[in-house]
Amino acid sequence: NVFGRPLQPCSEDGMAKTGFTRSGQCIDQENDTGSHHICIDLSSTAPDGSDEDFCEVTGQDDWCAEDMPCHEDLNRDCPVENWCICQWAFERYLAQAGGCDAVQVIECDAVNSKAIEAYREDPEEHAAALACLESRCNI
Repeated sequence: NVFGRPLQPCSEDGMAKTGFTRSGQCIDQENDTGSHHICIDLSSTAPDGSDEDFCEVTGQDDWCAEDMPCHEDLNRDCPVENWCICQWAFERYLAQAGGCDAVQVIECDAVNSKAIEAYREDPEEHAAALACLESRCNI
């Protein structure tokens, strides 16, 4: 994870199972072109009090408010809460929400270190995303 420790699960029991491979973790997968490495709590509100979620801000279909197969039992449906989002989608979310204080809670223990590595490869292009992760995760 971003702290150099083992990657923690993003989703857990009682939540919809997340991850590009639906493993519950924001793992690094070679064929994951979106790099689903950022774990955010879609059930939270942003520090600035904004009540718009990731889907509303980024203009996606409102899958954020849907139920999907549960982390602990794929035969049941649970609410989408913690979710692995794409690195590029996180950047768009920051820009459209109005900055780091306007985005939902980042679950830092479950954010893959590959996100920080990728953002640091081109710190000018990814400055806002890099600064947000560094600030919110205290790294």
